Order: sequence, then structure tokens, then C-alpha cells
Amino acid sequence: MKDNPGASAPHAANVLPMKSIRDYLVLIIPKAGIGHFTETYLTWFSVGFVSSFVAGTLDKYAGVAYAAYYTGAVNEAVGFNFWVLLTVIGLLMFALCLPIQYLALKLDSVHGFVVTLRRFTYTFFLVAFDEGGLMVGILAANYFHASDRTAMLASKSFLFSGVGLCSIIVLALFNSLLWLLGEAIYNREDKSFSGVVGLMMGIPVRIAAPVYAAATGLLVYLVVVQ
Repeated sequence: MKDNPGASAPHAANVLPMKSIRDYLVLIIPKAGIGHFTETYLTWFSVGFVSSFVAGTLDKYAGVAYAAYYTGAVNEAVGFNFWVLLTVIGLLMFALCLPIQYLALKLDSVHGFVVTLRRFTYTFFLVAFDEGGLMVGILAANYFHASDRTAMLASKSFLFSGVGLCSIIVLALFNSLLWLLGEAIYNREDKSFSGVVGLMMGIPVRIAAPVYAAATGLLVYLVVVQ
């Protein structure tokens, strides 16, 4: 593999038989590592969580009943629909990147283009993941620290309406998937791919092609009907 930034040694050899599910779990972790994931997630989660508590405290001193000025500001900090838009764009571009990246492993002529495309795709995943972490923090604070003001806002807000602990956990897990795909498609240090993308690049075409076509078709269908 010439100058194509691709999987590191463990990922390049992913066609070898695996011993257990744990081996696959190790392979799908991007080069950035779990430490980067934990640090970034906790940073944005903490910002949303702490901001919600501070806003609730400040609003207790509001002169007008249920003014909730600062709580309202937190409520509007992250638009759920915008997060969904970023996620959809990232997933569609991810689907576009895979066949082009596979082609780039064979043809050097598309090498520069696919690197740019992977970096652009990574950007959408990165922003969506950061906003998602902030949103999870806000939702968690609202769940554990509901007051009259936040409850009133919750009944009027699409973001907070009907959100329970289960919904927060599901959202947090799905947001984690965005980091997994984003860091796998592009590494900022060496411009390579790794993790699950490296694993996909090692799958034989006869298996990868039909699976890719079915998964991409389902994704496009869901986006269109939504």
C-alpha cells in the first residue's frame, strides 16, 4: 500500500481469522483511542450539565415568576433537529467515502480526493458528537434537577419533552457511535483511517459489496421517508 494513508498494522491485517468477539472490539477502536473519546465526551457533557445547574440557580433569583431566562438559554443551546441534520450528513458522506477509499487503495489517482473527502466527513461527525455530548449533559441535568421552571420549559420544548433516563442513555450511546465512525474515517495526526473503516477495507468485495449496498440503501430510504 503505497502512500495511501490507511490502517495501521493491526488493521491492515484484519483479514486474519479472529479468536473472539473481543478481538473485533479491539479492531474497531480508532487510533485516537478510548482516552480521547472519554476526555472529549466528559468535557462537553460537563459543560451542558454544569451550565444547566448554574442556570437553574440564577433563575431562582429572577424577579418575574417563571421567567427562566438562563434556563431558557440552556434549553436553546443545542437544537436537536440540527444535531440530527449533522448526523444524517455525516452518515451519508461516510457511506460515500467507503467505496472511494477502497478504490483509492487500488488507484493512486484518487488518493488526494479521498483524503479531503474523509476529512470533511470527519468534521460533520466531530461537530455532531460535540453537540450531542453537550445535549446529553443538559438532558441529564434536567432529569436529575427538574424544577418548576425547567418543568414548564420541558412541556414546551421538543428537546426536553418526554425525555426519560432510557432516552438519555440511548442518545448517549448513539452519539458515541458518531465518535467511533468519525475517528475511524479520518485521523488528524496522520490523515489515515482506522478502527471499523480499517476492518471494512479488509473484507472481501464479494461480501462487502452486497452488505454495503443493502446498508446504504436502507440509510437513504430512512432519510428520505423521514
